[in-house]
Amino acid sequence: MTDSDVQPGSEFSRTIRLDGRLYDLDVSRRVELPPVSPRLVMISHLHTQSAVELLKTSLMAVRRFTAEPHEMWVVDNNSPRENLTWLGAWPDVNLILNRTEPLPPTVTEANRLPNDCLNQLDWGSYANAVGLELAVRVIDPDSRLLMLLHMDAVPCKSGWLSFLRSKLTADPNEKRLNNRGVAAAGVRMDRVRNPEGVLHVLGFMVDFQIFRKCNLDFFPDLPDLDVGDRVTVELRKCGYQVFACSNTLWNPELINNIPLSSPWRDLHVDRSFDDEGDVFFVHLGRGVRKSCGEHTKGTDVQQWIRVVLSNLYA
Repeated sequence: MTDSDVQPGSEFSRTIRLDGRLYDLDVSRRVELPPVSPRLVMISHLHTQSAVELLKTSLMAVRRFTAEPHEMWVVDNNSPRENLTWLGAWPDVNLILNRTEPLPPTVTEANRLPNDCLNQLDWGSYANAVGLELAVRVIDPDSRLLMLLHMDAVPCKSGWLSFLRSKLTADPNEKRLNNRGVAAAGVRMDRVRNPEGVLHVLGFMVDFQIFRKCNLDFFPDLPDLDVGDRVTVELRKCGYQVFACSNTLWNPELINNIPLSSPWRDLHVDRSFDDEGDVFFVHLGRGVRKSCGEHTKGTDVQQWIRVVLSNLYA
């Protein structure tokens, strides 16, 4: 079955081979828009009720602040089925339910950890990459734009998607090697592993046709490349540029520019700014680990959810 055969409201099963392993998928396609509409992809891992609430909150924020036509895709990485039934009530979300544990080549069924929420935390970057790679094989190959999102990251201002889209200037058909324009735009640039910086996979938009043209993928190659880092590195090699927003993680002095009345000023989270100087996107950080009790520093999941939900109706 190809993407062009799939109609809105359809459900089907599919098997995809990735990195030498077969992944069994159940796909529910509720929304189908023309290729020009961005495809938003969020990877989920729901082994606790806290993680379920984290994903719900993110989807509510996307729905509230994204008036632009888009397809919202959630790729779930083998969560317990009882934690996924609520997604059936979300008619505007396309689902890819991966029923196969995303094991790296160095891990086998014989030596994996017990089946609890710590499984994928040990190889979280690889599992995230598997989810993204499954998504790019299911969405319409003619899609123009791909927007990646973490389940502990949310837009918090209307127009956020159009803002990021406005930064993309690249033409997939441009033949010149140098100065081919901006092919990806993200909410944060990280410089820990790469001195030039790489767009963090928690939130960036990439021209999907250029992604395909350059034969890119999301797999990590640690310690040098985390999940999604290769996209930035290879785009530059292909002559493209990337754009990143200003962000309080790397420029904490920017917190002083946030109004005292803003819910984001005193919350210990990662904040990104648009060209008007407004916080338009926020990221909890370590959300899945916090939902499993494996990380306790900074803002906790329940505090995050309370603030995000209050902002939806402000």
